[in-house]
Amino acid sequence: MEDIFVTEEELDYFTNIPDTLCEEAVPYRSKNGFEEAVRACNGITLEQFSVMWDESIRRLIPNP
Repeated sequence: MEDIFVTEEELDYFTNIPDTLCEEAVPYRSKNGFEEAVRACNGITLEQFSVMWDESIRRLIPNP
């Protein structure tokens, strides 16, 4: 079997795992909630997208 050598930096990297993540690394965690975070990024929620999609289909294919 072949010997594997690990440097001190590699050993430190793989063994010292932080207990928590920094807030910047978790953008979806917002104090105001998910919908406010989406609006802050000029995004829309899935529910808003669904309503817009339905309205678009109704404009293209009206009911007889």
